[in-house]
Amino acid sequence: MMPQAIPQPAPVSVRDLILMPPTGSGATPVGGSPGSGVTPLPLPAGPSERFVEITFSADRNQLLTAWNAVANLADLAGKVSVTVHAESQEGFDRSKLQNGVVEPLREADLIE
Repeated sequence: MMPQAIPQPAPVSVRDLILMPPTGSGATPVGGSPGSGVTPLPLPAGPSERFVEITFSADRNQLLTAWNAVANLADLAGKVSVTVHAESQEGFDRSKLQNGVVEPLREADLIE
């Protein structure tokens, strides 16, 4: 048997775990905030998933809130990979980017 023939589990997304209504409910998937009528799926019992991928956009306050959840995931996994994408229509001030973003990450040994 070739390694490519071995089925691999698909990554679990937040949409799969939280934002999808139970199968057969007749409802359609919806996004929203807590209390918006979204029916969460029950999490699988026991360790059945090997990959988790979460993508979201956040402002400063939401990011500070989400960081605890990411830390919890790091506790469960041992380590997480973080990719950050930011765009600015006006462009980024080089010195603010260097002093406020790059240097703190470098000092924490998170980037080189």
